[in-house]
Amino acid sequence: MGLSRFASPRPFVVTAADGTRDRLAVERTLRTRGWRPALSPAETGLLVVCGSPAPALAEAIEVVWRDMPEPRMRASASDLEGVAGGSRGPLEMDAGMAGRADDRDGLRLDVLHVPLGPVLPYWPAGLRVDLTLQGDVVQAAEATAVDTGDGTFWTDERQAAARLDSVSRLLSVAGWEAAAERAAVLRDDALSGAPGDVPARRFAAFARTVGRSRALRWMTRGVGGVQERLDEWLREIAESLEGRVHRPRAPWGEVLERLPSRLEGAGLAQARLIVASLDPDLGAGADG
Repeated sequence: MGLSRFASPRPFVVTAADGTRDRLAVERTLRTRGWRPALSPAETGLLVVCGSPAPALAEAIEVVWRDMPEPRMRASASDLEGVAGGSRGPLEMDAGMAGRADDRDGLRLDVLHVPLGPVLPYWPAGLRVDLTLQGDVVQAAEATAVDTGDGTFWTDERQAAARLDSVSRLLSVAGWEAAAERAAVLRDDALSGAPGDVPARRFAAFARTVGRSRALRWMTRGVGGVQERLDEWLREIAESLEGRVHRPRAPWGEVLERLPSRLEGAGLAQARLIVASLDPDLGAGADG
């Protein structure tokens, strides 16, 4: 059965650690067809899996598939038209057992244990973060990679595209969809080897727009180094488009070790921004 029974498909896209190439192809297909990705499995009956998930991630995907509304269909990235029914589909943000604890002002608030990932929109492939929340403030966090690759897709020659991919993810989490899509288009242009200085000139205009956004700076300033990393990405993209090569990024394992301390004290929405600013695909978190 094809996708024709979905009047306006909104696929829920899940990416394994080895699924970077497939994910980029899916994103291009969605833009070409004018489809918008679903932000939760409850919004759609179409699940698209990119790459080959490791067992722990595959189990999470099965949970999501089971919870998706019927009629539902499942597709590979290579052929969105070739959909087959199958198993199940992202871990939702479950609230676990609730207790009571003192907050920073000495009040007694509910303590919630909330997992984020490993299946979540605009989320690093294979990452699970277990949060302890009081209200919406992170008191403690634990980060686990449930699926890892060897990071071979983002080569030195693809540095500009890699950072544009990260910028697109961060802007999506920030809710600036138009700018996120522009970053994705520039990423694809950089990957395709667009001729001349067209990518550099188009990126310069884009970077000015992002850099001048007061709303974005208000949202990210003082939030776990998000603004500083975004500024660094924009600078490095411009330099990469001019042919300069940058130092290797920190391995994903090292990033995970530092992540809990970055998240402590952040609000839940801020935690999403912090994770989106970590650039995992440039370490050991993804493969092509």
